[in-house]
Amino acid sequence: MAKSKADWRQDAIDCVRSLRNSGAILHPTDTVWGLAAHSCDEEAVKKIFDIKQRELHETLLMLVDSEQMMEQLLPQLPEAAWELIQISDRPITIAGRLNDKCRFNFASGMVRDDGSIAVRLVNDPFLSFLIQGINAPLASTSANLSNQPTPANYASIDTAITSQVDHASHYRRNSLNSSTPSMLVHFDEAGRMKILRS
Repeated sequence: MAKSKADWRQDAIDCVRSLRNSGAILHPTDTVWGLAAHSCDEEAVKKIFDIKQRELHETLLMLVDSEQMMEQLLPQLPEAAWELIQISDRPITIAGRLNDKCRFNFASGMVRDDGSIAVRLVNDPFLSFLIQGINAPLASTSANLSNQPTPANYASIDTAITSQVDHASHYRRNSLNSSTPSMLVHFDEAGRMKILRS
């Protein structure tokens, strides 16, 4: 058990080192395998779009590991949004308008022209380590080429992606098998929910 914890920690440290160095990484998430970068690093975020062959207007989502960071980004979330996050048996990504007093200076491709963002609060020690390691939200997207299926596991990731990342996590390569992304929902000012991706 101690060895496995040590392996997990070293892998996470390697991921953080790469993220701090404008790297794009492959990593396991609470849903599917993802491509990630520091959300405030222009060079790194652009690298993700280049690897995926994706247009900049198709913004990336942000992973946060605390309610406080979620509040910094989306301060007007209704109680119904927090309840949904707590009771859902599936990870929930919330779309909303970025706080205009947010302390983060996000890279191009993170915020839509209308000021909206997509944020997921994660509850995963490995992801929390990465987010805390860069002290900012993690820019993340599924590890597939644009308009291609989401890979069911690490072995299914296209070599066009694995050959271009700066670091590929070893953690959970043999155990994470899922091709189901998070549910994407939007809440309006009245607290009404609209499902954007089920």
